[in-house]
Amino acid sequence: MKFSVITNKWANFYFFVQNLSEWHFSNRKDYNILWRGELGQFSLEEKIALSKFKKIQLRYPFGKSYLGRQFFLEENPWIVLDKKLLPEDFTNLKDIFSLLEKKFDAFYNKELVLLKKWQITLQKELSNKNLITAINMTLGKLYDVFPLSKDITIYLLPSSESHSGGTGGVIDDISINLEISRSPLKKVNHAVGIIWHEIIHLYFERQSFLARVSKKYPDDPDAVNLIKEVVASSLFPNGALGIKFLNIKSGLLNTKIPQKYTEKILILTNKYVETDRPFDDEYMETIYSLVSELKGNLK
Repeated sequence: MKFSVITNKWANFYFFVQNLSEWHFSNRKDYNILWRGELGQFSLEEKIALSKFKKIQLRYPFGKSYLGRQFFLEENPWIVLDKKLLPEDFTNLKDIFSLLEKKFDAFYNKELVLLKKWQITLQKELSNKNLITAINMTLGKLYDVFPLSKDITIYLLPSSESHSGGTGGVIDDISINLEISRSPLKKVNHAVGIIWHEIIHLYFERQSFLARVSKKYPDDPDAVNLIKEVVASSLFPNGALGIKFLNIKSGLLNTKIPQKYTEKILILTNKYVETDRPFDDEYMETIYSLVSELKGNLK
């Protein structure tokens, strides 16, 4: 497997607009506070445009119809969107982006310098074939699947200095979005850990692990979601494999997992890592018994 690290203006423009619209619970409100403070007041017309965008976006949410996909995958997203969207939505969307272009350009001119530095740094770090193979093989053993053989594309996006993050599987099954621009370059190992965390969600847990968890906790999607997130977090970025392969000092496994659980989760996961054992029913049950009170809090 190989990694391609991409800086894409259309992807960043879409991320900028959709985040400001706050159409989804996962939007980063702290980014919006930061951006609005730097860019100054938004005019009434710009505020109305963001409200219109939110309504359009909600008609094309995550999944096959996801509005954002073309902004990441196409050199000119409007060609495809013209065929994909309702005529009124397409016209309104073009008008919205046109209206917000000046503010975005002022924002992106500064972000691009930071994104390019991260692109160079990450591409270098992700070219270590021995490290990639070691992590890939270890995850394959833990999740009891073949190692990942596909190449992965990483789209770099804005962040704040204190907040970075990633998402996988939103664009397609080989892409990860990494919010990283303003994070210090010295945190490169943590950024690599975020990437591997998302690869777990993108590939490793989807092969059989989630099906086994769902079978054990039928009709309880919150329990399934809790277990998959805690397990991925127990590995990367601050978990057992982040410590082992990336020299990361253990910290909070996840901002929504209290510190009091960290030691017990790491001890349990390390037992499986050190003995090359795949995660089994006993592991799932123990994880759930440790953190069941967090059910519904992790998304």
